[in-house]
Amino acid sequence: MKFIETAPRIPVLSFRDLELHSSLLHAALQGARVERVFIPALPLHPDGFCKRTFVLDLHLRNASRQLYVSLRSGECGVLTLPAQTLRPAATAPKSGFELALSKHLPGTKIREVRQVPKDRVLVLGFQGSSDFTLSLLLIPGKPLGILSPDSPGRLHSTDPKVQTLPHSGRTLEENEIAKIPFRPEWLSSLERYAEIWRTAEDETFLRLRFERASKFIAGKLLTLEQKIRSLRIQQKATEEEENWGRYGKILQSHLHESPIPAHGIYELEDPETGEICRLPSDPKLGPKDQLNRYFHQEKRKRKRLSETLERIMTLEKDGESLKLQSSALQSAAKLSEIEAIEGKLGISGPRSQSAPGKLDRKIANFTGRTYRSREGLVILAGRNREENLLLTFTIAKGNDLWLHVRGRPGSHTVILLPPKRTASLETLLDAAHLCILHSGGKDWGKTDVDYTFRKNVKKIKNHTEVSYSGNKTLSIVLEEERIKRLQAALE
Repeated sequence: MKFIETAPRIPVLSFRDLELHSSLLHAALQGARVERVFIPALPLHPDGFCKRTFVLDLHLRNASRQLYVSLRSGECGVLTLPAQTLRPAATAPKSGFELALSKHLPGTKIREVRQVPKDRVLVLGFQGSSDFTLSLLLIPGKPLGILSPDSPGRLHSTDPKVQTLPHSGRTLEENEIAKIPFRPEWLSSLERYAEIWRTAEDETFLRLRFERASKFIAGKLLTLEQKIRSLRIQQKATEEEENWGRYGKILQSHLHESPIPAHGIYELEDPETGEICRLPSDPKLGPKDQLNRYFHQEKRKRKRLSETLERIMTLEKDGESLKLQSSALQSAAKLSEIEAIEGKLGISGPRSQSAPGKLDRKIANFTGRTYRSREGLVILAGRNREENLLLTFTIAKGNDLWLHVRGRPGSHTVILLPPKRTASLETLLDAAHLCILHSGGKDWGKTDVDYTFRKNVKKIKNHTEVSYSGNKTLSIVLEEERIKRLQAALE
C-alpha cells in the first residue's frame, strides 16, 4: 500500500520535549473552564472511535479550544485543537475512568499545567467547588491516567489496579540528559504539534483499515479454498458411484424375460458388449420398480454432479474477484480507494455517529435503570413487571447475560454484550448487586443470584413469570462501596 510505506509515526514526546510542551500548554490553557468531557468520534478508525481517548471542551475568555488526550499504548499524547474539531462518538462505551472525568471536571477551571521534573508525566490541576488533579503518565509502553481529588477522596485510574502514579522525578547526569531525544521542530507551537500528530494518527487509522480489509480477504480466500476442496472430494465420490444409467439400459433390454435376482444381484448380459454384468438390486422391488429406481438414481447422480460443478465454478469466480480486490488494495493510494474496496467486500465502515442505532433507540425508551460497569458494559435493571418483560423479551439479545435473584420475585437485570465479548467477574458482581438492590434485597444478607444467557429464558404460557435453564449462581453479600460506585455511574 503506497501511503503506508511512508506513513509517519505518531510523535510521542520525551521528557525533554514535554518540558517545552507543558510550558506552552500552561500559557494557553490556564484559567480555561471545562465545559464537558467526551470520547471523540474518529471517522477514519475502523470502529469510529478509540478506547483510552478523551476530549475536554474548554472555554477561554477570547476563544474556545479542545484538549485532546490519548492514553493508547504506543500513541500517547496531549494536544490542543480548535473548538468543535472533534465531536462526541455516540456509540463509544465509557470506562469508569472516563465516567469519573465527566462527573467531576465539568465546571472546573484549569489552574496549572506542569511537568514532573525529568519525567514523562504531565499534571493538570483543576479548581472548582472541589479541586482535582489529573496526572498523565505518557510512557508509550504503558500510558496511565489518574484523577485524584486534592482533598481526601477516591482515586480514579485507567488501570483499576494502579492507584498511584509510579513516579517521583528522576536524577540524571548531564551526559545522560544529552542522550535523550529533543525535537523542538515538533513544538514550535501547539498548532504545529497538533498538525503533526493528527496527520500521523490519520495514517495510522488508514493502516488499520488496510489491515482489516487484508485480513478479511485472506480469511475469505481460505474459506473458499476449503469449500472448493470439499466440493472436489464430493465430485469425485459422485463420479465413482455406480453407473446407474447403464444398469437401467441393461435391465430394460431383459425386462421381457422377467429376470429374477439371486441374493440381491441381477446377472444379465450387456447387449452392447456381450459382457455378463452384476447389477445390485433391492429384493423388495420387482424388475419394473427396480428399473425406475436405476433411472431415478442416475438422474439424482447427474443433478448432484451438475450442482457440484456449478458451485465450484461460482466459488472459483468469487476467489478471482477477491484476488482482484486484494491487488487493488495493495496499490491503493488514498482513503476513497480503500472505502470503495470495503464497499465491494461488504465491510462496514466506522459506526455511524450521527444517529443512534436500533438498540440505542430501544434503550432510550427503557424506563428502568441504566448503569455502566468499570469495563464500560451497559447494565439494565427492571423495577416492575412491565420493565422486566420489555427488558428480557424486547431489548436483550440471545447472548446477553440475564440475572435474577434465586427463589424470589424481583428485578430482571441484563448485561448487554457486544459481539465476541464476555463479561468479567467484576461486571457480573456489579450486575448481581444491582439485581438484589432493585429486587428490594438491601437487607437480605447473603443472597443467591442466578445468571444465564438470555436465550435460555422462556416466558411461561398464560403467566407473567419466566423459566430459565443453563444457569450458574453467585452468592452475594452487598458491598456498600460497589453500590455507591454504580449509583455514581447511573445514566
